[in-house]
Amino acid sequence: MSMHDIASMIVRSYERFLHAHLLLAFVVYMFILVSQRKHFRHLKVKSFTNDQIPFDLIHAPCVTLIMPVHNEGPAVIDSIEAALSSDYRNLEIIVVNDGSLDDTFSIIQERYALILTTRDRARTLPDIQPRGIYQSQKDARLLLIDKEHSGKAQSLNMGIEYATGDLLCCMDGDSIMLPDALPKLVTKFINEPKLIALGGAVAPSNQLSIRDGRIVRQEISTTFLEKIQVVEYLRSFTLWRTGWSYVDGLLIISGAMTVFTKQALVNIGGFKSDTVTEDLDVVLRLHQYYCEHQIPYHVWTIPNVICWTRVPKTLSQLRKQRIRWMIGALQCLSKFRTLIGNQQNPVLGWFALPHLIFIEVFAPVIEFLGLLVLIASAVMGLLSYQSAIVYGFLIYALTGFYSWNSIYAGDIYFKNYSSLWDDLRVGLVGLIEPIGYRQLDSIWRMIGWWKWLSNKKIEW
Repeated sequence: MSMHDIASMIVRSYERFLHAHLLLAFVVYMFILVSQRKHFRHLKVKSFTNDQIPFDLIHAPCVTLIMPVHNEGPAVIDSIEAALSSDYRNLEIIVVNDGSLDDTFSIIQERYALILTTRDRARTLPDIQPRGIYQSQKDARLLLIDKEHSGKAQSLNMGIEYATGDLLCCMDGDSIMLPDALPKLVTKFINEPKLIALGGAVAPSNQLSIRDGRIVRQEISTTFLEKIQVVEYLRSFTLWRTGWSYVDGLLIISGAMTVFTKQALVNIGGFKSDTVTEDLDVVLRLHQYYCEHQIPYHVWTIPNVICWTRVPKTLSQLRKQRIRWMIGALQCLSKFRTLIGNQQNPVLGWFALPHLIFIEVFAPVIEFLGLLVLIASAVMGLLSYQSAIVYGFLIYALTGFYSWNSIYAGDIYFKNYSSLWDDLRVGLVGLIEPIGYRQLDSIWRMIGWWKWLSNKKIEW
């Protein structure tokens, strides 16, 4: 067999592999699309809405909102004010100052008239000593815990230790919570007793005008890079996470804002700091614990926008974020590899995790090898241009279809955007995204692979 024959065999074999990979992705997409529609109906038709539950008349569960902050500066006031303006009244807010080196602590102290106080702790998680505990004299619901810098996971654990609520809302220090977010989320916990974690859609806040925690003007992002991230967020929250929720295969809930039952977090020992994606890590540990103990449970997300968060403005910032996400995914898959093939939750073990591995995590590797095979086959005269064009068009059409479906679902079901013009602007970006940006994102994720394999330092 000549070298040309061997090369031809390799090219044809990889071509068949790519076709199989595309077919598998298409089947999974169709499955998720059906699940998404069913979950929409379940959330909107079969459950009470927050308007139908008289929170003021019933014994609504206490919610403790835990907000770790580190070097947030003046912007932290908008996040705290948004939380204090929540429509849900049985609420306490614990801000954990994670050793900020700027004026974050003094800004909060001056704005809310903080005074030193004492408070009992649960002592259910590893012992962490605070530098001080402060109570607001302007709003008794607000507590600030000052501690040495040790990262987001340990800051959340500190908040858990001092929380009095049965439900814990973990929120980033730069997130802006919508006033009706907590009623929407708590309603689901009232409707679904087996629910242990619930998130919602997160939208980019770069073009918001915020005053005292309230959104006074909302516009679609103006830069192309931010619009691309809007499309990605819509696809992720409105389609993927909603679809996987319906079949109990959800693997990740946004760290920007999520509500957990306190008991669930205590059961798994709180948050861990051995990965760079604590939101993926905590959900996988919840799956692991409840599967091992054979306790019925749900981990869900709702497609309604519940909070706004800032997204990277520059390619450099976005590059660091995507590399970090890939490293975190690889760390978690390595850590929880025993969940693959899990019998207690077959959807998780046989579908959701394999999908994450083969369709998402290995996607940049497959695309990179595909590019090498494409170049080699063109040089050696083995390239079927017709096949390459058809394959490329199918990938483009599939990505475009799911982007538009997510935009449509967000608009029809939940009114994410205010005008048809906004929908068209975002939809146009969804059609452009697969050309150029997708390849750049694959390069970043390949760098993440390399940094994980070589144990390189992670950039934040």
